[in-house]
Amino acid sequence: MLELEPTNSLTLYNRALIRAQAGAYNQALEDLDRVLEINPKNVLAYFNRASVFIELGRYSDAEYDYTKAIELYPDFAKAYMNRSFVRQKLGKMTLAKSDYNVAAAKVNEYRSSQMTGSADFADTTKKYNSLLSLDADFAKKDFNDEELLQNRNVEIKLKPLYRFCVSEKKDFNPMLLGRKFENAALESFMAGIPIDVKLASKEMTSSRYLNLPLMNRVDKELLAERTPQLLFAKALLESDDKQFNSALSCYDEAISMMPDEVFFLLNRGVLQAEMIDFISSMESNVQILTLDNEGTTRARVQDKSVRIYDYSSAIRDMEKTVALMPDFPYAYYNLGNLYCLSNEFPLAIRNYSTALNIYPWIPEAYYNRGLAQIYLKEKEKGCIDLSKAGELGVQDAYRVIKKYCSSEEK
Repeated sequence: MLELEPTNSLTLYNRALIRAQAGAYNQALEDLDRVLEINPKNVLAYFNRASVFIELGRYSDAEYDYTKAIELYPDFAKAYMNRSFVRQKLGKMTLAKSDYNVAAAKVNEYRSSQMTGSADFADTTKKYNSLLSLDADFAKKDFNDEELLQNRNVEIKLKPLYRFCVSEKKDFNPMLLGRKFENAALESFMAGIPIDVKLASKEMTSSRYLNLPLMNRVDKELLAERTPQLLFAKALLESDDKQFNSALSCYDEAISMMPDEVFFLLNRGVLQAEMIDFISSMESNVQILTLDNEGTTRARVQDKSVRIYDYSSAIRDMEKTVALMPDFPYAYYNLGNLYCLSNEFPLAIRNYSTALNIYPWIPEAYYNRGLAQIYLKEKEKGCIDLSKAGELGVQDAYRVIKKYCSSEEK
């Protein structure tokens, strides 16, 4: 396999674990180094490389890798626990005790959580010592370079859900080629949040140090008055730092105060979906939409079986958002994504279409609807949508069209 595809990080990762189990630690390190060159945000590669460093007695290197894993996923209880062990070995007893306490607190938090499977996710050692296949190699790369399209299989990632996130300055509405989505309720809501926010289709990214002054200010204001708007602001900051459970608790409290605030519900739904996505990716069962050179489509996961994760809580929040505000297109777009993730592609297409009927300038909706149509073998419709997405600024669309729609164009 590696002779044919020397940059296949899935194979490199599995070979590294096999080599580590066989005691070939230096060769395992070489493989994990290559995995991290291909995907420097691979949490489990850092975690497992740290374990190899421990076997070699390289505790400072192990501490560095556990720290990297924690930076990428601050709720990774097992990484805190292992870093505590390493810091004991390095004589950093105060830091070791702090890590142990953080790990214990996070495990207890997960165990009390109602999110399915989260306790196992936080506290199962053998999960990380088994052969884990990171099946989302391409999905994590967003077509940033042409060589991805030369592979036998190109795995295509949906454009992310729309969510409110922290902004450097006020940005009341998504902008596209001078077109502006006008909605008085949206503008009023954003103006009432005590930090600058925007509505965007983006993944959560760790920004702990960037947002630290904002977090300190919001925490101080919450001590004086616990308002739903402040709780929403804290949830945004916690989510950007991947502190999922803390963010969810803030959303729950804010919604208990204002149960019909549609934008609270929208963001909580997105958070619940992203929690499931992160858990599924760590379990190596994340579902990928795959197109091969013959234009056929299939869903696959690492173990060759399809496991559907339960997005019902996120869908309920999004459906309530739609019911309370039926003219808000981004809620329908989000529903489209959630139905795609639930393998309900006709429902997904219907919701993307509703979003575009309300506001026809959402490029991500054309892109995602195009992928869903291609998945259902409606290739001509899908390619038209991808072309429209490209016209509206989604550069990835042209690369997918070049690979899979050329026969239609000819």
